[in-house]
Amino acid sequence: MNIEQIDNSRILISLADKELESYSVTFENLSLSETHSRTVLKELLHYASVKTGISFQNKKILIEALKYEHGCLLLLTVSKIRKTYHIRHCSNAYTFTFSNAENFLACIKALYRMQPDRFLSSAFSYHQTYFLVIRSSSPLKPGYINTINEFAVSCKRGNVFIAFLMEHAKLLKHHHAVQNIGKAL
Repeated sequence: MNIEQIDNSRILISLADKELESYSVTFENLSLSETHSRTVLKELLHYASVKTGISFQNKKILIEALKYEHGCLLLLTVSKIRKTYHIRHCSNAYTFTFSNAENFLACIKALYRMQPDRFLSSAFSYHQTYFLVIRSSSPLKPGYINTINEFAVSCKRGNVFIAFLMEHAKLLKHHHAVQNIGKAL
């Protein structure tokens, strides 16, 4: 067995076939899901830690195994703490319902004149009823809501009804519906 430190976070262990036999494991059954293999890997981690001085205690370790002609190589990488970024979805979702195409298009035309660049909008039709879905990272301005309420029959908040529309309704325009449809009117 040869233990070699590559850098501050990686160690390479090479095991010959005879060494694998002495541990009663093969490359094929060397797995963390098997109890005996897990015990062997813990012992190898201990030897590597003693030889290199790299501590594996309470750290995440990536173990990569590679078979070669007369044994196998194990590359141990101690993972560094990495920053995780989360993508926030638009939290304010509104669904406006229109009883006919005339009111739907008149509303889009009025919104387009107001230059709504701060929200995403999608348009759907379902059983001769039209829906305008607006997603915004902040609450809609009263001016937008007042304009829409002149033409809309109802307003719903939340993502459940939007999921229903996306699954069952006909998508007329995705994302920038007000901008794209309004430009054509």
